[in-house]
Amino acid sequence: MPYELTRLRTGGVYWIACADAAHADLFAAGVLAGSAELPLAVVGALGRSPAPMVAPLAAEQGPARIRLYEATVADLPSAVRALPIDLARCAAARGTLCVVQVPAAALENLEGAHLARWCGQLHDWATAGGHCVLLLCHGEVATLAPRLLPLNRLCAGVAQLYPHRGALQYLVHYWSNAEGVFAHRDFESEWRGFHLHVMADGDGLMAAVLAQEGGDRFLYLAQAQALEGAPPFSPAWRLFDNWSALMAGALQAQAATVVLSIDENADVDALTRIVFHLRSERGNGLKLVVREMQPCLRYADERLLLESGASLVAPSSLPLARFLTLLETIQGQVWQGRLPQDPERLIRLHRPPDVGGIVTPVQFRQLAGELLDQGEGVVESAVLVLQPVAGVSPVQALQQLQMRRRGDFACMHAGQVWLFLFACRSDGIERALGNLFRLPWRELFDGYQRLVGHDVAAMGASEGGVAPPQPRQVPVMAPVAQAPSWTAPRPIRLGGER
Repeated sequence: MPYELTRLRTGGVYWIACADAAHADLFAAGVLAGSAELPLAVVGALGRSPAPMVAPLAAEQGPARIRLYEATVADLPSAVRALPIDLARCAAARGTLCVVQVPAAALENLEGAHLARWCGQLHDWATAGGHCVLLLCHGEVATLAPRLLPLNRLCAGVAQLYPHRGALQYLVHYWSNAEGVFAHRDFESEWRGFHLHVMADGDGLMAAVLAQEGGDRFLYLAQAQALEGAPPFSPAWRLFDNWSALMAGALQAQAATVVLSIDENADVDALTRIVFHLRSERGNGLKLVVREMQPCLRYADERLLLESGASLVAPSSLPLARFLTLLETIQGQVWQGRLPQDPERLIRLHRPPDVGGIVTPVQFRQLAGELLDQGEGVVESAVLVLQPVAGVSPVQALQQLQMRRRGDFACMHAGQVWLFLFACRSDGIERALGNLFRLPWRELFDGYQRLVGHDVAAMGASEGGVAPPQPRQVPVMAPVAQAPSWTAPRPIRLGGER
């Protein structure tokens, strides 16, 4: 561990939050082993025995005297309130190191002004007597750092040890001592005995990430619907009934994970404006996640949300357990997009034109050209030319076409069928064709060719224009000559008349 992050100063109150008590025990042993020059240390534990904190020490390690202090589980609430007074009774007049374990659950009722007053009492006592206090908090500590960071005048340092993707990460929110003030440091680490060793230092990118993140990076602010009615999984989860309530909480966050839900396509534009507002107001450290509750988002809608500031759009087919796993993968990330100045223009570019169905070749070239030019590459659309198989005319092929989406249109030109599919990715073309035709499209066409903008502009140039093909004229037949009129047979008699 870097030297400047291991020093404590007299008069300082430091916090280290650990995922479990075993890590807190090792931290305590390491600090005591490095304080052999001190005549006295107070080692306390609230809600458990302090013995595991000193058990790893050899007889010659640590301060000359160690005074143990313990509070039972039943006495936790009163023990937390009385901790500043109890430490004053156990410590010497001056220069005592106090290492105390406190379960996170015991601090849940200390909020806002109460927590500030409690920290202020510890700070004033430590400053007056030249003591040093190290508080090791263990349990569900995700909500602790956001509450402590505003109290930086009273707390000399806040750090956090937590498991992340199979490794231990040591995160220093800030740390002040005689060497200076240090902040936004993150290390991959491991225990060697009771000493924490750095495995890999955060690179420049990670430092930039931490600089944009706040102490709330482990918090989850979620719409209740996104969890399918499940209760909060831990104190780090805060649930809200609707977008408005969630937005009020998210506007106070810096790096929390914000989960919004959507189940109707008509709400896409409104959700886009919310995502854009949160991203523009709270910066790139915020992790904005949209979960689709019912199949309602098209490709263009997903792109719209992502380009408006969303970090992730989760499809409705994803089970809740897989969704929660996906949330873990975006932790520590910073949004890398470029936010537009005006969300309304971005919304317009992602909305399909108010046209659909069969059009003339002139209309096709005009509409397709305008959409390809105006899209500026924001939305990927497809222009296709399909050649009917032998025995199938373009008219018969178009009769099998069923277009349900606005923005999709087709025409018949030069014996071929031309299609424009709005917001259709390359990997979705054949699936779209399967939905567009009543019969299997491979039975109607020999295949398809994908065109680009200049191909559409040159449409019909070989025929001198883009006028719609003239209907085939049925040749006029010459009138049929009238058949000769034959007389009716009549009986005759050979020989003379009688």
